[in-house]
Amino acid sequence: MYPGRVAGTALACAVTAAGVGASALLLIGASLPDYAEGSVEAAAAQDAQDVLALLLSLLVMSAVLVVGSTVALWTGQRLHQFAVLRALGVTSGRLRRMVAGDVLMLALVSAAVGAALGMVPLARLGRRLLVDRELFPETASLPSAGHVWSTGAGVCLITGAVAVLAALASVLAAGRVSPGLLLKDPGSATATARSRARLVTGLLMILMLCVPLLCVMAFMDLPVTVRAAMTPGLALTLIPSLAVLAPWIVPPLIRPVSAVLRIVDRRVGRVAAAGLSAAASRTTAMAVPVMLAVGVAVSLLGAGATIGKAVHHQAEDGLLADGVVTAEPGHRLPAAPRFPGGSATALVHTEVTAAPTSLDDQPEPADTWGVDGPRLVRVLDLGVREGRMSALRGGTFAAGAMQADSHHWRLGQRVRLTMADGSRQTLTLVAVYERDLAFPEYVVPRTTALKHTKAPYADKILLAGALRSWPADKGQKLETRAHYLDHLTPRNPADDLASRLIVSVISGYALLAAANTCSLAQRDRRAQHAHLRALGLGRVQMLRCVLYESVGAATIGVGLAAITALACLIPLAMVLDVGAAPALDLPWTAGVLVAAVLAVAVPSAMTAHPLHNVQEQFARRRA
Repeated sequence: MYPGRVAGTALACAVTAAGVGASALLLIGASLPDYAEGSVEAAAAQDAQDVLALLLSLLVMSAVLVVGSTVALWTGQRLHQFAVLRALGVTSGRLRRMVAGDVLMLALVSAAVGAALGMVPLARLGRRLLVDRELFPETASLPSAGHVWSTGAGVCLITGAVAVLAALASVLAAGRVSPGLLLKDPGSATATARSRARLVTGLLMILMLCVPLLCVMAFMDLPVTVRAAMTPGLALTLIPSLAVLAPWIVPPLIRPVSAVLRIVDRRVGRVAAAGLSAAASRTTAMAVPVMLAVGVAVSLLGAGATIGKAVHHQAEDGLLADGVVTAEPGHRLPAAPRFPGGSATALVHTEVTAAPTSLDDQPEPADTWGVDGPRLVRVLDLGVREGRMSALRGGTFAAGAMQADSHHWRLGQRVRLTMADGSRQTLTLVAVYERDLAFPEYVVPRTTALKHTKAPYADKILLAGALRSWPADKGQKLETRAHYLDHLTPRNPADDLASRLIVSVISGYALLAAANTCSLAQRDRRAQHAHLRALGLGRVQMLRCVLYESVGAATIGVGLAAITALACLIPLAMVLDVGAAPALDLPWTAGVLVAAVLAVAVPSAMTAHPLHNVQEQFARRRA
């Protein structure tokens, strides 16, 4: 095996082993201790288990895709070698066993190195990150050395099995090679072929998956949260659809990129533009992983940023109090505060569960505030659409527009709700409000919340009056209205971390695939590079030509990603009433863009060796 051909697979297996091992150690560490029911530690342990389970599944699925595609590429480059072996009498079964053995050996060695070097350091780093975000019990530690060794061995075996399963298609393809392949001209292993079946599949994916989701999200009368939740689904169906249709979409996009290259550099730019146009299949193979990495990052993080923008707007428009008291980590606010310098409105935390609907047949308990209406309207404007919040007294409740619309509740209707203690109460709907993204979905009277909540506490305390006279106790944080809004975190920390983990894993593996594809593509062009050097192209010019081609292919991938992001985020922004311009997570978006450019440019330059002289280029051609 040539080291350059297997580097991508080896790196993917090493990263997967380190990530899976670290996640498994953290999961074991969070699960071993016993926590008091309803405690802060128990909630943090559950959040950690949810996040780590998601990360484990993402790592394994992404590894399957990258290892499968990478093995397919270097297996394609070895088809003529396999044909020679078949001509020499090697059976198809033995050839399959040879390829499977190569993959298994490479995966086990790489996984062992990755687990040994990265598993424990990554677990320690992950624990600090999760503890800082209150998503891991501070009292929980990493498992013992025995657990670490057994976890490392298990991770190596799992990585080897995953690699062999991912490479199964390539293993079977190697057994189908016949000696007659020697009579054909070798083609590029990175080619992305057109076929009628592929075209029909891509169009069906667009018509049957993407278009219905887009229409539902933009036009159907559904709750905002339901339509907002469709944005990741739309992105994760549109991006694969464009990837399937890439052989037909990319060639037209090569023309404007080629025109720009000719303008930027009249001599070398023309050569690079000719390379992009002459091998559209190679350009497509390089652009698709970039589209996947950038498209997932911009769409998923942009959806979160757009929702956060809507939450911030609602909070800014609704908050009327002079100050807000919140609890420090590990502490809780009293449900009956005293404020000699003004009025203190405690928003008692409780939960309410509504009846199932067609959209949610197993509803989860929804966060709810317990507060009397006349006190609430002086410090908070929930944007009442129907009814009056001041009418919120015993035996009544108020609901957000999303819940009221999904249940088809009418003002004055008596509704049976399940309270936090499991009891069922029939309450009368007296108000429907629209600012239910920034604030809880239900508001019940204070007496109802205190009666049906075990160990009640206040989620927040809203103050009106002289803030300096507030008797702040330990574990309480007093902020002015302006300071609170400036430092408002619109999204749940667990949800935000989960989104960033999804983007990091998918984009990271996609860029790894892009780097490996670019490296193999340049390996196929050794003869062309040698002839270009012989025709007078200088070393620096050769380097520029390689970089122009790789960055041009990446630009096409970024353009397709931008189309995907706009198709997903503009309808979401309009649904959330924040205008037609969605918000973007600019630091992460810029970081992924820079990483995409580096992922295609650096491997291309390293593999092409553009600074070698003519003799070295022709020697590499014959190698």
